[in-house]
Amino acid sequence: MADGIASVQAARTAVPFNPVRTNQFGGEVQVLISTYTVPASVGPVIGESITWGTLPQGARLLPQTALFWSAGAASSTLNLGDRAAPARYLGATAVTTAGTAAAAAAYAAGALPEVTVLTPGVATDQSELRSVVAGANLQVGQVITLVAYYVAGN
Repeated sequence: MADGIASVQAARTAVPFNPVRTNQFGGEVQVLISTYTVPASVGPVIGESITWGTLPQGARLLPQTALFWSAGAASSTLNLGDRAAPARYLGATAVTTAGTAAAAAAYAAGALPEVTVLTPGVATDQSELRSVVAGANLQVGQVITLVAYYVAGN
């Protein structure tokens, strides 16, 4: 039976040497903590989004990232992604009763997406972390927090 060598070790032992990017090995983990409270006037309705913040070029969101929320309206859901792929990190998740959900959808199949297109406001932008409201409008006063861990580097 043969041993296997994964991508980082294969790159580090290649001849000639193949440098490993810092978003794969040796990079610093950063955190983005962003909270949204649904206003009494008008919060995002079905099909609208909450923008949490942006990631730098070359960043990889880590699977420890999670959404946290207080009790909300029946049938409300949120996802987590970017303009290019609205559910890249978390598919539609009910935010009706207080809870949390890990943003690890992209990792289930072994993907480790990184920000390669940084063009704010454009449909192909991968840097803007956002959640789209679906199912029902969010509950007035509901508090939703994103705790996003990422590693950046080229």
